[in-house]
Formats: sequence, structure tokens, C-alpha cells
Amino acid sequence: MFTRKDNPIAFKGIDHVVLRVSDIERSLAFYDEILDLALERVIEGAQIYQLRCGRNLIDLAVVPWGGQLAPSEQRGMEHLCLMVQGDFAAIRAHLVAHAVPIIFGPIELYGATGFGTSIYILDPDGHRLELEADYAEYPQRVAGNGPTHGGTRPPAPTAVA
Repeated sequence: MFTRKDNPIAFKGIDHVVLRVSDIERSLAFYDEILDLALERVIEGAQIYQLRCGRNLIDLAVVPWGGQLAPSEQRGMEHLCLMVQGDFAAIRAHLVAHAVPIIFGPIELYGATGFGTSIYILDPDGHRLELEADYAEYPQRVAGNGPTHGGTRPPAPTAVA
């Protein structure tokens, strides 16, 4: 946990994230059936569907009847990164077999656990998801001005004589 001496708040991580969705059946087919995130709880009055994602939850909140989702570039979130494990060739083949749009990857990127392999996909409502493993399956350098915002590996330390 990270905290400053003068701040009583100590963060442990992220508990859940809420994504607005336009069609809950379509979203559940994607998250539960394709990504295999189990539906754990439904809050019917609020139309919230909670999916288990490791130690965390992803809540799907249905847009109220007659409402619309804002265009993806106006939603205030660039992407959501989910930690995964598995062979990325098999993961990619699974996504392709289910017609999941792949934006790019697999590619090596830097995240909370260090460098790892990532693949970016879109959910049915256009939410950008990064599926990231905490190991580099396809090690490579990424240009600092590319779509990954400077994901290059830092230079190796040099020995001091």
C-alpha cells in the first residue's frame, strides 16, 4: 500500500469498475460466454450485473430505457486493462473464432506488474479492453510515439568501474 505520511488514505487497489452497456444480453454473451467472467450477482432494481474478474468485479450497468451511450471517444475512459494468463496464440485464436474485434497486439507493454504481453479488443458497446499477462510472450520494443504512449523498455543499467 502506498501512502504519504500526511495522508490517512492508503489505497489497496481497484475493487470494481462500472461500464454502461446498451444491451445486457449481448454484453453478458460477450463477458460471460466469450471472456468467461462469471455472472456473480444481479441488482435488478438498478439493472446492474456484476461479473467476477479475479479478485475484482466488473459491473455492467444497463443504459436506462430511451437513453444512449455516448460515443466511445466521449466516455471519459480510454481503456480498461484486465490481467489474464494463458498462451496468446490460443487467446487470439479464441477471440477471432468469436468475431471479437482486435485493435492491436499481441505486443509487449508496461503495466502495474512490469512488462507483459497485451492484446487490445472491443466489447459489443465499443469499450476498449486490454487483456494483459504479467509476462512478455512476444518481447519487443515499442516506439515512444506509437499507440502505446511510450512503452519502450528502459535501458539496461551500466556497470560502474
